[in-house]
Amino acid sequence: MLLRIVRNLTPEEVEDRIKRFEGEFGMSFEKFEELFLKQRLDAKFASAFFEWAELIDSYKGYLEEGTLDYVIEEIKELKPEHAALLTPKRIELLHRLATSRVESINDLAKKLRRNVKNVYQDLQVLRRIGFVKLSKRKGRAI
Repeated sequence: MLLRIVRNLTPEEVEDRIKRFEGEFGMSFEKFEELFLKQRLDAKFASAFFEWAELIDSYKGYLEEGTLDYVIEEIKELKPEHAALLTPKRIELLHRLATSRVESINDLAKKLRRNVKNVYQDLQVLRRIGFVKLSKRKGRAI
């Protein structure tokens, strides 16, 4: 089963992508931009230029304002055994994570009107199949 996933990149993922571009082209974005705009680079690099520029712009916004806005679309192949784990409650949980700001697992459970333990167990299942990452902030799991 193929899934189309639209998600926000984390600041670390944006940094990694910027570093990948720098490594791939062997120069900073500023130098690449200069060469591209002076038409010293082939037009085939246009998509790389625009993606790299958007990454840089989003990351600067993150550094200045503390919020990152960089959305990507991915196609993910889901194994049948993983698809079976996507219950209606887990899909609802994923939808809630995608559409609202959640401060903690307790906060998520309240928004879903579900037991914290059950939400935590569902998050662990979703983590194992690669749909969520859990981290601690201020001692709280989110």
